[in-house]
Amino acid sequence: MKIQQYIPISVTILLAVLLTACGEDVSAGEAVGAGIGIWAIGSILAFILVVWAVIDLVQKPYPMEKKLIWGVVILVIPFLGAVLYFILGRNKQSVI
Repeated sequence: MKIQQYIPISVTILLAVLLTACGEDVSAGEAVGAGIGIWAIGSILAFILVVWAVIDLVQKPYPMEKKLIWGVVILVIPFLGAVLYFILGRNKQSVI
């Protein structure tokens, strides 16, 4: 299965969460609750990015050593590791 198949469902879930978090009336006393909604959206986006990076890494025809190193980087430093993988590790043979 290709990663492009997961993009529409990811966007749909993200929009549903975003609309749910932003659809409530927020008074002055509930400002903390609105902040939790923003954190939840950010956490979901970070989770989707990490899952996307792992799926992409598994599907690439890299040597096993490269897959193991990038897999550890992605899972130990979740958000930053996934970003680094997409910037440095994807489709390049000279990096790690």
